[in-house]
Amino acid sequence: MLRIRIFVALLSVGITMLPAGVGYAQDYPNKPIRIITSAACGGSDLIVRLIIPGLAGPLKQSVIVDNRGGSLLASEVAAKAAPDGYTLLVNGASLWVVPLLQKAPYDAVRDFSPILAAREGG
Repeated sequence: MLRIRIFVALLSVGITMLPAGVGYAQDYPNKPIRIITSAACGGSDLIVRLIIPGLAGPLKQSVIVDNRGGSLLASEVAAKAAPDGYTLLVNGASLWVVPLLQKAPYDAVRDFSPILAAREGG
């Protein structure tokens, strides 16, 4: 009876893992990654330029910084970009605050997805 339960458990885990191979078979990134930020020499631009070496090296792909005049313009450009994972936005609280103060050409909740980074070793 115990052997049957172990067999069923291993079989169910194996069946669950089958689609996972398809997801990891994608070749990402296969083109340059674009990071949109506000005006050059600002706080967001500095942060982007500090993290580029950490992204470009492991991904073996170019990372392009796309500076836009203000945070509203940068957010609008990023919202209209294709949701393929090749366009990233680095913006501060203005992404969420601006739509509260004025009409924005994007919906901060619907048009953007956060990137959650996993910590190494924990």
